[in-house]
Amino acid sequence: MVSTRSKNQGSTAQAAGEKRSASNKDQPTAKKLKREAEGGEKTETQTKLDDMEGFAGTADTKAKDEEGEEEGSETEGKDRKAEEGQNVDEGDGEGDDVAAEVLTKGDTPGVDDEPKHGTLESGHIYFLYRPKVEEEDPESLDDVSKFHILLIPKSSPHDKGHFHRIIEVGKKKLPDPGAKHQVIWGLVSAASTDKGDLKDSFGAKEYDTKTRGHRHQPAARPAARGHYILHSPRDELADSPDHNRKRDFKTLMVYEITTPAHHDFGQVQSELGIEEKGAVVLQVKDPDAPSVNNPRAASIPREKRPQYPPNLSNLFQNRKFIPANPPSFLYYPGTELLIITSPHDLHDSLGKNGDKVASDLDKDAEKESVDVDGALKELGLSKKEFEEEALEGAWA
Repeated sequence: MVSTRSKNQGSTAQAAGEKRSASNKDQPTAKKLKREAEGGEKTETQTKLDDMEGFAGTADTKAKDEEGEEEGSETEGKDRKAEEGQNVDEGDGEGDDVAAEVLTKGDTPGVDDEPKHGTLESGHIYFLYRPKVEEEDPESLDDVSKFHILLIPKSSPHDKGHFHRIIEVGKKKLPDPGAKHQVIWGLVSAASTDKGDLKDSFGAKEYDTKTRGHRHQPAARPAARGHYILHSPRDELADSPDHNRKRDFKTLMVYEITTPAHHDFGQVQSELGIEEKGAVVLQVKDPDAPSVNNPRAASIPREKRPQYPPNLSNLFQNRKFIPANPPSFLYYPGTELLIITSPHDLHDSLGKNGDKVASDLDKDAEKESVDVDGALKELGLSKKEFEEEALEGAWA
């Protein structure tokens, strides 16, 4: 797997680390009580989550004024936790309340709602970040409010029309490709067949508050564009009667970046954790289970969380997390995700036919490659409204 980590990132992280204080230790008793409260059988993923510092406690929050606008600067402790993945930075949160906007049902035109193996979906992928309020010239991840993955499927049933989903990524970056096991939460914040919704989702926002007057949040910046597949490798032990069925249908989101080109990969892509070719594991959370470690979803009442049909909800079988298979789980705004590192070689991760799957990905990525202008046009955006420097490796 190609690595795009830069020296700038390493030096920035080292300098920031000198300022950060040590985080609180996990409380085993609290974790035990949490598991008992959640009920159900504990999966391998849940065991790892319990042992991970990043999911040991509830998220930190900032003080907000009467308008719900966050005040004050980030604390050193929060900086440390954001670096280590312990808690998720909620960004500025102004004018972007998922709890108020989330829908209960997604648009699922003609999709297959049964889990299966192989390549489940393919299409175009974008990574975008939005600067913090009033931050027109971001210079690092510290100036970023939110980080999004935009998926535009092009395989059936979406080969004849537009469909997109937006996934908000916690910690404002992808899991570290070099980590053995790192988990970051995600949230499906939108799903739509209307291309015009993209401008509403990623455009600049203007509003007024009683305490601070007029406020401006800059438009999101596309940082990378490429081709992706959702793929479930066949487990060769799946037919064994002793096989743990809960490990079946593992789902990978595999991507290959076409814009920026190799020579334009820079600090932006490195700090956001974007590789030229990479993969992460996707799991979905049972909406009936408590959202104690996902600050963006914790405030969403149950009636506004996804209302999966029985054929999807029955797949959980008392498990808190299951593979995002079938992809129709991702049609439901409010769906909570785990985005997990895939530490293996890409070809090995893709299963027995990994070489062919990777080769097909290369061919599709090359065939559908576009330049910066083409990327913006596909999104219905313009250079006048959206900064493009990030697609050339520089913060903007």
